[in-house]
Amino acid sequence: MIQLLSVTQTAQRLRVRPAYVRELVLKGRLHYTHGEQLNAAEVEKLARLMDKLRGEGLATLVQITGDNLEEADD
Repeated sequence: MIQLLSVTQTAQRLRVRPAYVRELVLKGRLHYTHGEQLNAAEVEKLARLMDKLRGEGLATLVQITGDNLEEADD
């Protein structure tokens, strides 16, 4: 059985705002499984990556680069 997390629970696990979780869904980095519920395994995988990037000081760089790439696509 798939464990589901709410947007708020996901935000807490990722240490981000709920609005950012919704942005991640819009960008296709996370996917709603049922309504606004997210697959806990998918969230955990992303959380480990984000934790690793934070630890290496790359999270800000990745965010800025991603934002810049999206602006260039417009």
